[in-house]
Amino acid sequence: MKKIISLFIVCALLCTSLCSCSFIGNSEVITINNNTVIDKEIFTYFLNEAYYSAEGMNQSACIDLATSDCLEYVAVNTQFRNRGRTLSANEKADVSRETNALWRMWGSYLTQIGVSKEAFFKIKQYEYFRKELCFALYDTDGEKPMNEEYIRQYFTTNYVGIKYFYEELYTVLTPEEYNALDATDRAAYDTAKSDALKRYNANSQIANYVNSNVYTMDEAFMAVTGQVSADISATMAVVGRNDSAFTPEFIDAVFRQPTGSAFIITNADKSYMYFIERVDLLDNKYDFYSQYRDTCLMAVSESFFVGEINSWIQSCQAVRHMTEAKQCYSSIKNADRSGYAGTENYIFSTFRPNNPEEIR
Repeated sequence: MKKIISLFIVCALLCTSLCSCSFIGNSEVITINNNTVIDKEIFTYFLNEAYYSAEGMNQSACIDLATSDCLEYVAVNTQFRNRGRTLSANEKADVSRETNALWRMWGSYLTQIGVSKEAFFKIKQYEYFRKELCFALYDTDGEKPMNEEYIRQYFTTNYVGIKYFYEELYTVLTPEEYNALDATDRAAYDTAKSDALKRYNANSQIANYVNSNVYTMDEAFMAVTGQVSADISATMAVVGRNDSAFTPEFIDAVFRQPTGSAFIITNADKSYMYFIERVDLLDNKYDFYSQYRDTCLMAVSESFFVGEINSWIQSCQAVRHMTEAKQCYSSIKNADRSGYAGTENYIFSTFRPNNPEEIR
């Protein structure tokens, strides 16, 4: 749901080009160049993003930030049309699929604050336009292509690649639960716990072998487990430095480890463990760079792109209707957020060890 908000659209531009009046129409919040209207639905969407982008932001600051986003929204849509660009049937279908998927998660909340599915589709379409204009300017065959090595360097600085597998070693019982077991079940539990510790120690030995630089990962697995390949049941993942899908402790741990190393994340009881190998992001067999290049291109070109958008906005003459804007703010402030907050983190929701006691 969250997008990168253009914080660098200069405040002076807002001060010189915007004025306010008490009321006009039933739904107009911003009128641009006397012919383009931002209605309450579009303004409320951007205002909601501003409201939750920084805790403690006051009403005036939220409205100013949403206004700058609305100016960008109009500038991007106008530039996309003026360049003669249109969406193909497949691209429109992609936008529709994304809209429908996200609406299932956030539709109830957005409806509550006054944003319809049709308005949400326009927002998703604008985000697609913005991405396409960015590529038109800064991709390899664009008007102002970015240096490929700079994009690659951003990727290797801000992401790591891992292989990992998870093991639930045993179920932890409280002393009361353990004492309630009969002799047979208690013996079985003790055996399971002992076997779990052996599996944990075996995996620790594999990690130590790898980190000694004497064994490859496959050789270490063969030496300890007799299995042919370390890739058995392993999952590949790319972890970003600011990735909300993982805990800060986990991100810090994987970034500290050198490429090619192996380590374990577990808890005090050693009842579960993640065995993790940090792999080479640029190894062609993983194809990570091609998967993430577009994201990295957009990141490294963002400040240039914001400057470009500012140049499109400078000629805008806009009137903001503060009564309407404040009504939008009230609808957000008084809304029930419970059906909305936290849903951004649904990816890898099971891969979030809480306060791991041991990272080795």
